[in-house]
Amino acid sequence: MANHPSKVMKSLNRWTASPAPSDIDQVPNWIFTELNRLADTVFNIDILRLEETNVEPGAEEGRSQKPRSGDIRYADGTNWNPGEGKGIYAFIEDAWVKL
Repeated sequence: MANHPSKVMKSLNRWTASPAPSDIDQVPNWIFTELNRLADTVFNIDILRLEETNVEPGAEEGRSQKPRSGDIRYADGTNWNPGEGKGIYAFIEDAWVKL
């Protein structure tokens, strides 16, 4: 039984499994590939490699969670500019502060 299709999006820090193959002989390769993709994601989180954010956090499609104190994002400075252009920002108390 195959998994439900997932939205394909290239991300450094988020992992969503690809649909499982219906052919049982392809499952070992699928598992190997998915574990490697997951390992890459965990590595990027571990070293805090941030991808550019082009929409205000909390306004992302399909996400309703608002920013919390301590959140860190890399603003693209064009589509999402929290105040001082492109750069790394932390959400402190109720505002984005450029680091």
